[in-house]
Amino acid sequence: MTTRTSTSDTAPRSNGVWDARPLGGQPAWRPDDLERFVRRARIAVMSYVRADGRPGQAPLWYVERDCVLYANVGTGSPKHRALRRDPRVCITIQDERPPYRAVLFDAVAELADQPERAATDGIELRYFGRIGGAAYRKMVAEESAATGFTEITLRPLDVRGFDNTVGLHPLTVAFLRVRPHLPGLRRLL
Repeated sequence: MTTRTSTSDTAPRSNGVWDARPLGGQPAWRPDDLERFVRRARIAVMSYVRADGRPGQAPLWYVERDCVLYANVGTGSPKHRALRRDPRVCITIQDERPPYRAVLFDAVAELADQPERAATDGIELRYFGRIGGAAYRKMVAEESAATGFTEITLRPLDVRGFDNTVGLHPLTVAFLRVRPHLPGLRRLL
């Protein structure tokens, strides 16, 4: 089963990048900064609806291409079954370092069981490099062979977020990022 949305239903873009609405009165993303932020190897959190109606969340590796996010899920896993039942999701990608930044994507998941050429081929290299990626592939090989994988395509319908680095002097941003590592001075600063 594949759920599709038309490209006219995707989030507004300017010059091939997302236009993110500001969130909670915080500074808005500059489109080029948002694109660079999302393209880095970060862990996203996908929120979805479980069978009993409760919200579920799962950490997720992803690849971004042309303002579309791609990820994998084990075929037949609880996450996979939930997305088949209700493909509506929200993806959060955040920077946990002060002064904090985050982007939220509302999307409808398109599922493709074991595509011949997956956009996520080699995703383990993106997150672990060659040596770590090879070790990861070996670690999950048995389960992957038994269950297979389903590729998730996420075309954002709405994008919102904040970038608290906007408007701050670079030295202030650097200080805010170093401050947690100054144990004795942290209370004073």
